[in-house]
Amino acid sequence: MSAAEFNHFYPVGTPVLAYPGIRPEDGPDDDTLITRTRTEARASSSGDVIWVDGHGAYISLTHVDPVSEEQWRQARIDRDETTAARRAALLDAIRTRPTGWKPERAAFALKRLGFGWVSERTARADLEALVADGHLAPVTEVVIRHYDLTGGA
Repeated sequence: MSAAEFNHFYPVGTPVLAYPGIRPEDGPDDDTLITRTRTEARASSSGDVIWVDGHGAYISLTHVDPVSEEQWRQARIDRDETTAARRAALLDAIRTRPTGWKPERAAFALKRLGFGWVSERTARADLEALVADGHLAPVTEVVIRHYDLTGGA
């Protein structure tokens, strides 16, 4: 679909699923953004692109799927439930080996726990959420940072 066609059918603020990396059918799961368009689509040297809420760079229109409001709401509910289950499983794994948790290790553990491919960015967000909830304490050693189980968890 061209930028002009997209703009004709989908105004700014349209709910979309956007894939800034690769589309799910083209490889391992990458980040899926459940978001809305924040600009009109336009032509660029990279092809037709659009900007979406919550992402700083443009995304190719081939990586944006408009959805209904109901599909958008359900995707957010599903994501929130999956995130909660993933973080609970990660915390259980951390409790078995409570020190030295970096995003790479967390992503690998989550894959072993059946969550499929998890990006290091997602794993880092999960570790940071567990810090915010008081389960982990950040440990910085020179430039290396990892996470350990807190004494109260």
